[in-house]
Amino acid sequence: MRFRKTITLFKGLKLNISKSGVTVTVGRRGLSANVGRKGVYVNTGIPGTGLYDRKKVFDFGGGKKASGRAAVKESPVVEEAALEAEALTEAFVNIAEQACDLPGHPSDRELALPPDPEAVEAEVARWLEGLQMPIDFNVSYEYEDGVLFADMDLPEIEHLPTREAVRLASGQIKARDKSQKTLKAEYARCVFGLAMFCASHFFAVTPHMEQVLLSAYTQRRDARGDIEDVYLYSVIFTRESFEQKNYQQTEPEAFLCRFRNRMNKASDGTLRRIEPFGAQDL
Repeated sequence: MRFRKTITLFKGLKLNISKSGVTVTVGRRGLSANVGRKGVYVNTGIPGTGLYDRKKVFDFGGGKKASGRAAVKESPVVEEAALEAEALTEAFVNIAEQACDLPGHPSDRELALPPDPEAVEAEVARWLEGLQMPIDFNVSYEYEDGVLFADMDLPEIEHLPTREAVRLASGQIKARDKSQKTLKAEYARCVFGLAMFCASHFFAVTPHMEQVLLSAYTQRRDARGDIEDVYLYSVIFTRESFEQKNYQQTEPEAFLCRFRNRMNKASDGTLRRIEPFGAQDL
């Protein structure tokens, strides 16, 4: 972490509300359990590897461990699970659509006295703590002289739903595994969109904030097998570009490329390590 204030979202316990009901998720990255009306699911994964698995271990309907044979017979349940995965994917990858439009040009009165940095940081904290999001991420930040310096610990790619809903010629819906290309494209759209979403709300905190230096990282294994923080992109956002209307309709990656940025996206969609901007780059 390069900055001094940290806000942690949804650590250890999450309440998930959807049209299909309420579920509770308990745990952390790499090991968690999801409890709902359909039963108990255990989610396991190795951060930084892309490996992820989800298994049903208890069925409240029958009170027994679910079997592969029963899952095949319950086609309505399979269809509902596939559609739920599709809905979660939509919420996960289209976070940029929740970015906010900034208010119009501030009045001279609003610009008269710059707010105290601690007041700005407190307002950023208030907004972050009030978020209800389908994904987990952490933000460290510091505000100084009209610039918000922020580092974001991104969600992992293994947290993306790995199955998608497809409709057969018979009209039935089934779930199938997503390709690696699809998963990487969805992950990129999610993490770039998360930058748009957060930066827009940061700018809305005060009209005195002229720039947001946002750098995002994830955890990956090095050559020795140890987990380390790896930065995937770094962007210097300016208020002027955020004051345009309907920018949410722009693809997140294309929008980030309008600003000074550092990112390295391979031909297969993999986001490679970069060196983030620092205060000396402003």
